Amino acid sequence: MPGRVSIKMTRLVHRISLSTRKTCQCLETVVMAGLMMVSALHACAQASAPAPATGPAVSAEEDRPWWRDISTNGYLSLSYTYNVNDPSPRINQFRVFDFNDDDPQLDVAQLVVQRAISEPNQFGFRFDLIAGSGVPEVTAAYGLFRNTHTGIAHHFDILQMVVSYVVPVGKGLRFDLGKFPTQMGYEVVGGYDGYSDNFSRGFIVGYGIPGTHTGGKATYTFNHKITAMVSICNGWDDFQRLNHAYTIAAQVAFAPAKTFNVSFNFIHGPERRQDTRDQRAAYELVAQWKPVSKLTLAGDGLYGHEENGVALGHDALWKGLAGYAKYRLTSKFSLAFRGEIFNDGGGTRTGTDQGLQGFTFTPEYDLTAKFSRLNSHFSKADGKFAVRGEVRLDLSNKNVFLEGSNPTQKQQFTSAVNLIYLF
Repeated sequence: MPGRVSIKMTRLVHRISLSTRKTCQCLETVVMAGLMMVSALHACAQASAPAPATGPAVSAEEDRPWWRDISTNGYLSLSYTYNVNDPSPRINQFRVFDFNDDDPQLDVAQLVVQRAISEPNQFGFRFDLIAGSGVPEVTAAYGLFRNTHTGIAHHFDILQMVVSYVVPVGKGLRFDLGKFPTQMGYEVVGGYDGYSDNFSRGFIVGYGIPGTHTGGKATYTFNHKITAMVSICNGWDDFQRLNHAYTIAAQVAFAPAKTFNVSFNFIHGPERRQDTRDQRAAYELVAQWKPVSKLTLAGDGLYGHEENGVALGHDALWKGLAGYAKYRLTSKFSLAFRGEIFNDGGGTRTGTDQGLQGFTFTPEYDLTAKFSRLNSHFSKADGKFAVRGEVRLDLSNKNVFLEGSNPTQKQQFTSAVNLIYLF
């Protein structure tokens, strides 16, 4: 028995060592890419900066160089997940980013370089560079960092790269052009703007909706209660088009009160290679409510349909419903719960005609990251640490979960620990 324990400990140390090396390599890629981008933008801005004004005095805002509005921020997520089924290979079935079992991993390192805008006549941009052993392999778009022949993606991706301009029409009509995350879903892919309440992602975000789009979108805020968005893009997670058609998406968001908001999402277009006839459509309703200051409740309902998706004459149909609750016990400690059902009629989304259920419980403890206490030069790195645990039970009406190397189980139970840093 001591010998077995020693062997297991040796293997675990070896996995941690390999994961650490991968983490360092991924971090180095993101940081170097970000530094090169910021340096190039800074040099370009300095070269094109106007000479000091000699005429009438101007306001500090008007005289401020545009490149001083560029911000650089980051997000880092590391995790370890254990599956009691001991699957072989060590893969958690039907998981999105936490698919590696019994292997410490860097989920994602995200670097955000942007010039945020909100007023008419403003020009801005945003680049989200990500690296890691989880997220990039899933979110990489076809034709960018996902190979068009093999379908394989690796450990680096540009999650978002857009240029933006606010046209002085009414309250300001905003245009974004490039590659951007989908407007669909309650859960999110990235982390800097706000990470999801649970560490693992649900079935809806993993199998029911797209992750990113490449194209253009227009957004208009009618008033403080109603906002609308329309998009024309290449399709679901496609940097290059699979066919000669485009996909249309739209969103209408309504916030009748500060404590309640609801949005309706719609997307429609052909999504199969060299097929412009068969249409795929998805309709989604997402709502969030804060009955009291410490409690947040949310719901996500999805209906998806694709013509001839299963076979000629047999359409694909998928439906999902998820409920979320997060309660903040103290300013630092909170508890989150997600319950979800997902029905994959025809098996085109998960690979099996099945009904899935998931129940997830996530405690979180937040800490302040104050590197400036060590040295004022580190003030840019001040931010937040979060430590999260998670237990999750997945159920299916089919034997789809591996126990060892055999798919003989209708359930899968995992536990995980997740470390987050953002600045």
